[in-house]
Amino acid sequence: MVERTERRTYRHYIDGEWADGRGSDSFESENPATGETLATFRRGTADDVDRALEAAEEAFAEWRDLSYPDRAEYLWEIYHELRERHDELGEIVSKECGKEISEGKADVTEAWHMVEWAAGNARHPHGDVVPSEVASKDAYMRRKPRGVVGCITPWNF
Repeated sequence: MVERTERRTYRHYIDGEWADGRGSDSFESENPATGETLATFRRGTADDVDRALEAAEEAFAEWRDLSYPDRAEYLWEIYHELRERHDELGEIVSKECGKEISEGKADVTEAWHMVEWAAGNARHPHGDVVPSEVASKDAYMRRKPRGVVGCITPWNF
């Protein structure tokens, strides 16, 4: 999700709302293939990150109590939005990464396929049988949400 202000400066999405952030620095995103300036983004501060992490921790408390199928309902919403905005998002990816339009659209298609798999997986049994030293003992492993994590992902994918 992106929101553009009149200045063409994009804002942060923190705790379910668009926010200017606490800092005043910004940076420009350029199409690496053409050098065209695409937009200006407000640079986040440590305080902005702390606010986002706090909001994510609060949201996690509710998220972990949802069943797999209930969590999947949120994923289906994302899936449908990716499909509905395929052309628009493919163009954005292409411009941001300097890719051909076919590659940008393929990235969006791959994203909705991953979300589709994760949402569908919610209806499958989960857990692994773990070998035990005791013949009459059944042991298994069940995965549960651990909490908020931070990820640094490739800029172009």
